[in-house]
Amino acid sequence: MVKKLSYLNIAFAIGYFLLYLLNSTSFAMVGILVVIVFNAVVLKHLEKDEPFKSVHFVMGATNIFFAGFMTLWVSHIVISSINYHYFGNTWLYIAFTSFFI
Repeated sequence: MVKKLSYLNIAFAIGYFLLYLLNSTSFAMVGILVVIVFNAVVLKHLEKDEPFKSVHFVMGATNIFFAGFMTLWVSHIVISSINYHYFGNTWLYIAFTSFFI
């Protein structure tokens, strides 16, 4: 079951990456691509029961750095949305989005 969900997660991540290519910054595109590659490599190593190497730890650290960057980015967007009232119902969007997080 976990294997099927992992492959589904990778497929959705690739789809998201392809949609994100339409308009984004290069840092975000590289970060999403690293997350996709890291998930695929880890899944392959878990299936074969191979030990992890230093490359996996470097890619994992890169994923953690990218997740921190995205968290900071989202917090700035939410704070700006609240301060400048970009949307009339900002709290509804925040509540709806936090449901998926």
